[in-house]
Amino acid sequence: MKPNIRLLLTVVVPCLAYGMPICAQETAAPNFSYTGDTGPAFWGEMSPTCATAPFARQSPVDIRRVIQDATLAPLDLILNTTSFTLDNPGYTIRAIPQVESVLMLNKVPFNLIEFHFHTLAEHTLDGQYPSMELHVVFQNPDTKNLAVIGVLYNIGRANRFLATLLTAGLPVKSTSPPVTVDSLNIGTAFTDTSSYYTYPGSLTTPPCSENVTWLVLQQPAQMSAAQYNAFRGILGNDFRPIQPLNGRVIRGTIKRANASDDQGTQPNE
Repeated sequence: MKPNIRLLLTVVVPCLAYGMPICAQETAAPNFSYTGDTGPAFWGEMSPTCATAPFARQSPVDIRRVIQDATLAPLDLILNTTSFTLDNPGYTIRAIPQVESVLMLNKVPFNLIEFHFHTLAEHTLDGQYPSMELHVVFQNPDTKNLAVIGVLYNIGRANRFLATLLTAGLPVKSTSPPVTVDSLNIGTAFTDTSSYYTYPGSLTTPPCSENVTWLVLQQPAQMSAAQYNAFRGILGNDFRPIQPLNGRVIRGTIKRANASDDQGTQPNE
């Protein structure tokens, strides 16, 4: 089954994130980190939602017991080629689009607000960590609920999408000036958008809001060792530990063989 992706060029609209304008660079240091007294073990003190609780729906999770769901359709995406502004808010490398793209989820529109990276990956496959994870964040303008497409990376061939970002230059720290990447389409980062895992979860950074539908693509992408080292050199370990499922079900579009295996050639390469 082919993914339902439409690539378009449209007029420029204001850039938004989480319902607020963020065209200006965000330089303030975050109040959390991935180590020490502000690390994940203490996030619950900053935001009660981040605390582990018997009925919490926190992310990320380990993807291992997946229920096949034949009702899951290919992701319905309307993706625009546009400029992106790269910045470093102090805990990741983030890209903000100048033109909206749309994910239709159950006939409800979610607008692209940003993408960012984690090393190592945050979601694990049968307990194994891929090398890196891309989060492409969409938001419904009315409910403010989020839908996040996750792309997992394994070390292998060089990746053209990542090469475009590296050529433009990655902001090394929060005080680095923003970088503009012209004529980029986020669709070139995706592998097979007809095959994915999905579950209800949360943001993986404070405030850990539990309003996220996760859509983790089953087919990993590849990146070269040099590309991995370039991202890891800036990000370090910016991944949250695995959270308990607490009775949640992870659904999949197809019955997987071995989730830890790289599933073949990437269409973005």
